[in-house]
Amino acid sequence: MDDRQEALEKRNRLIAKIMPQYDMVEDFAVLPVVPLDDFFDGNWDEWSFANRRAGYDIPSLQECYKILAEIRDRPDVQDVLIAIHESPEADEPLDDWIWPDSDTVYVLASFTEDEFVQLTKSLVPDDAYLGTWSCRTGIKPPLAPELRPGHHVFVLWWD
Repeated sequence: MDDRQEALEKRNRLIAKIMPQYDMVEDFAVLPVVPLDDFFDGNWDEWSFANRRAGYDIPSLQECYKILAEIRDRPDVQDVLIAIHESPEADEPLDDWIWPDSDTVYVLASFTEDEFVQLTKSLVPDDAYLGTWSCRTGIKPPLAPELRPGHHVFVLWWD
């Protein structure tokens, strides 16, 4: 199997995790979430992450992954989840070149908002704040874990 076919299979497994989440909630403002590694593993599409800023003033896709993985691996972090803004259809050949895209990251952690802003400034987000699930609804995405005691939802967002 060549690298492109392997990456496409990883993308299709990712899409298989995303699509059922749309049916689990009635509010389309609640974005599906996926684990950090699932989003970045095999991802070839620089424009899939913070797509309006990709190629300009944010780090490369792999550097963004490295920074987020370092944050995730801290002892005061429960998880880092990628919220999916839009996803291609896995069985649509015309979409084979598209990876699901994201403009929002949730960091579940026990640090302060100031610490969060400092930890994530190299990602050049348009906003980094202590927030809630889905800015409009506060509804937890179906596959997001329950927060551990003392942990909060921190949000990174790119316009």
